[in-house]
Amino acid sequence: MAEALAVSGGRIVRLGTQTEVMALRTEATDLVDLGGRMLMPGLIDFHVHLLSSMIARLHTTALDTADDFDTILGKIEAACARQDGRDWVVAGAYGARALGRMREPGALAALDAVSRGRPVAMQHLSGHGYFANSAALRIAGIDAATPNPPDGEIVKDAAGQPTGLLIESGAWPVTDAIPELTAAGKAEAARASIAYLNSLGITGFADASASLEALQFYRALDDAGALTCWAAFHLALSPTCSGYAADEVKVMREQRRELCGPHMNADFAKIFLDGVPSLRTAAMLAPYASAPDEPPVATSLTLDELTEAIADFDGDGLGVKVHAVGDRAIRMVLDAVEQVRRRNGPDGPQHQIAHGQFITAADIPRLAELNVLHDMCPPLWHPNSASLTHERMVGAERYATVWPVRDILAAGAAVVAASDWRTIAPDLDPWEAMCGLVTRRDPTGRHEGVHAPDQAVSITEVLPLYTTNPAAAMRLGHRTGRLAPGLSADMVMLDRDLMTIEPLAIAQTKVLATWFEGRLVHGSA
Repeated sequence: MAEALAVSGGRIVRLGTQTEVMALRTEATDLVDLGGRMLMPGLIDFHVHLLSSMIARLHTTALDTADDFDTILGKIEAACARQDGRDWVVAGAYGARALGRMREPGALAALDAVSRGRPVAMQHLSGHGYFANSAALRIAGIDAATPNPPDGEIVKDAAGQPTGLLIESGAWPVTDAIPELTAAGKAEAARASIAYLNSLGITGFADASASLEALQFYRALDDAGALTCWAAFHLALSPTCSGYAADEVKVMREQRRELCGPHMNADFAKIFLDGVPSLRTAAMLAPYASAPDEPPVATSLTLDELTEAIADFDGDGLGVKVHAVGDRAIRMVLDAVEQVRRRNGPDGPQHQIAHGQFITAADIPRLAELNVLHDMCPPLWHPNSASLTHERMVGAERYATVWPVRDILAAGAAVVAASDWRTIAPDLDPWEAMCGLVTRRDPTGRHEGVHAPDQAVSITEVLPLYTTNPAAAMRLGHRTGRLAPGLSADMVMLDRDLMTIEPLAIAQTKVLATWFEGRLVHGSA
């Protein structure tokens, strides 16, 4: 194990003993004495909604996914009573306990009663649904005559009146109506988001569905020398994406490289194919156990449409991340990529399945065969409130097979693990997620049991999922992701040795210091 390392010009020069490294000391070479502590490559979060999540962290009312509906009403009432200079109250995220009550008669009236006339919109933990009060619905132009949009639902009662529940694209009129933060506020949120990542030991991220605006804010940070992360952007080039703007697509696609600074890469696109199990919008091969008589969920694109979309992006050198949760949606992505490989040739860019937890055993070998990366997120591979909701939706027998991490790795697939922040929790914690992969237990201790322990993996197998593998997927493997001479000095010092501690103790890991390109950007050493 290396005792020290030398850094010059932002790159690692040497790892070795103190004597070996000290021999390299010059004014242009910084030395880091590890003092027996663990130093590892900076983490890379390959699936995060960074700017919107930080805006939500700074400017929305926090809900706990375990809150019941009455608890949420209390929080909304307090928020509406505050004189904060804003009209709207935006909150998140609610979970299964509150959703059950929101589906019942009287829920909208109860929310209206505590809102003081202010528009209120609350986001579901999946990010794929909202519950809005009557004032918000009115501003958004949603009433009894409003039809369901493609790929979404405006839930209505027996009398045909909106209940406040909005599913998938049914929520877009409300989210579009929420007043935007000022440009100065967004710029501050972008800066705060990078500081937040660095505090967690993260030195790289991939935005999962990026707008032109997000590119511009992070480019401004890069120009100012303040983007202390490598950054990849999956551009919202498909109409299936929330926030899709046709007038921006041409600019983003044709000028994607000019829009990026030296630490940015936007050679990626995003497509949404299905939804989430908690709302029964993920496309499954078999009916949901909780609603066996419901018709099959429609995907946002047909197989032919998906194939054409991926082929178009593939021909332009864009790697495509497809949101596919249900086993039927996952199979569609693999079928589409197989056709694209035949049409465009086998050496096109790597494509990605985002989430993908319901992949069938028969489809696992196809990931490596077709060069499709498995982007595993959010961290639901252990018991928690969201994963238990999914189990109730699909049934215990079907859920027992999800997140087959060991089998996917054994099949030789390219795999990353990521957060999907801020979908299931207000805080981002990669160390808890790693602990869950190793133990398949809830690192917080709130939920008992273990999920599919035969699919647990070692910490040695987990670390590349947060370092080497996402660096390669971002097309930056030649620059970062490992501690090796010639690579960028992106690294994190920890308060414990992950390789020797009790697995459950991984969740309590603290970051002592983070470096980006050899510059200390968090903590002290």
